[in-house]
Amino acid sequence: MKKTFLWVLLGLFLFVGIKGHAYGFGLVNKGNTRPNAGKYDTILKENGGIYLGPDTQEIYLTFDCGYENGHAKMILEALRKTDTKAIFFITGHYLNSATDLVMEMIEDGHIIGNHTYSHKDFTKSSNEEILKDIEKLENAFKEKTGHTMSKYVRPPRGEFDERSLKLLKDNGYASIFWSLAYVDWHQDAFHGDHYSYKQVMKRIHNGAILLMHTVSKDNAVDLEDIILKLKNDGYVFKTIDSVI
Repeated sequence: MKKTFLWVLLGLFLFVGIKGHAYGFGLVNKGNTRPNAGKYDTILKENGGIYLGPDTQEIYLTFDCGYENGHAKMILEALRKTDTKAIFFITGHYLNSATDLVMEMIEDGHIIGNHTYSHKDFTKSSNEEILKDIEKLENAFKEKTGHTMSKYVRPPRGEFDERSLKLLKDNGYASIFWSLAYVDWHQDAFHGDHYSYKQVMKRIHNGAILLMHTVSKDNAVDLEDIILKLKNDGYVFKTIDSVI
């Protein structure tokens, strides 16, 4: 009971935020219905924020990569085996500590998105600090890989305000959020019993932008089954380019 109460508090904190808005885990769709960001929907749309695709059987698979936990190889293999493309939002730490995996993502045709170099809260950063953190990662990415990073940004922890959204839009970036996420970011947690599969299936919906973390062993173990099941049910996996 105590643990459930703590998760409820966490969900409320992440949704309401202390400064600006913390988009995300408070946005829970009921069953397989499409969620709505409510009062934030207009703010996001007016400022280049994307959290949901069109109302068709399309899914957009996204991964956040803050640090490597030994599971990215299995995730990449599942994507390869199922011929599925995704976008990986990486940080500076991930780029520097797992360059070989980033190169593998690029070689496999996945999109690399910007999760900022330092993973700092946008709502507590100045415009100059935000752009500097984004551009620092772009430059490091170019230097290490020889490739140009995409203009897709996922705000750290999903924290944003109208100012940060507009800043990114005015500088040619698209802010990418999500419509389906679950607790999968704890480094040592492994639930087993098809945990990730069940979490996705009970809330999948048309146009879902699915957020997953590469640190999760559950995701690595279940990903192939998730993809195969959804494809068998008629869903098509597309990259985020098609909704921008």
